[in-house]
Amino acid sequence: MQPPQPNYPPPFVPPAYDPNVPERVIGEWRRSMTSPGFWLRVIFSLTLYYWLYWERNKIVLTNRRITQHIAYLIGGEERSMSLHNVTEVRVFTPPLGTLLGFANVQIQSMGGDQSPEIRFDSLERAAQLKQMIFAVQDQFRAQGQARR
Repeated sequence: MQPPQPNYPPPFVPPAYDPNVPERVIGEWRRSMTSPGFWLRVIFSLTLYYWLYWERNKIVLTNRRITQHIAYLIGGEERSMSLHNVTEVRVFTPPLGTLLGFANVQIQSMGGDQSPEIRFDSLERAAQLKQMIFAVQDQFRAQGQARR
């Protein structure tokens, strides 16, 4: 009696070449995500993103002003306004932002046109920023009334 033979799938046989049949995809192959080269590229890309974009884009609140730092690949921009002039702070929280803890912020100042002077999307702790702006403004008003 012979031992049972393993039941292997039949080997893949490509279809016969026929120049009259339109081209069709037989399969796709990509680099393995388990290779060290893939993970080196991922780490490099995330480091580059962190350094060029995330770390250099921020809002800084001081006791006198609010400043937005905007970074580009080369160069950047800075917008600043006095807290005395802030008239409106809008916080929009998208559904995903509710789950992940971020919101979009628009800050309008006195004398500005209809577009927000400072706008920051996907800002963490946006509600806290709004509270801090109004708290500093309340301190300004309290000190102004105490001096009179």
